[in-house]
Amino acid sequence: MTKRIVHLTGGPLDGLTMDATDWTDEEVAGGTYHVVHGWEERADYATEPGGDPFVWHYRGPVVV
Repeated sequence: MTKRIVHLTGGPLDGLTMDATDWTDEEVAGGTYHVVHGWEERADYATEPGGDPFVWHYRGPVVV
């Protein structure tokens, strides 16, 4: 199986990568609310419309 890596850009997790090898295309396209150490909020990361599904851009903090 080909390794699939998501790259986080911008925000508090800029430059980090996540292994998405076992994820479906829908899960990859959905982005994530990611836990950030020291934050009460989550960091919202998502793809750009029409962009590379494996590059997630920071959208801002989200209270969950």
